[in-house]
Amino acid sequence: MNELWKAGKGWMFGYTEEKELIRRVKRYKKDWIIVADYLKNDRLIGVHFKIPIEQRRAAERMFNTSLSNF
Repeated sequence: MNELWKAGKGWMFGYTEEKELIRRVKRYKKDWIIVADYLKNDRLIGVHFKIPIEQRRAAERMFNTSLSNF
């Protein structure tokens, strides 16, 4: 499950549960801020990122989804 949405002026949020995507973002996107780690039974199930809006296209390609406005 991957989602992207706007978060005010200049930022957007992204959420994913895909382990490989989490690894790629942590490795290559040092300027994306981890807002929250979601755990269940002490195991990582999802990560919530804060992403600069200038990187919208890169985020849409990595998350394989488009930006929503909710």
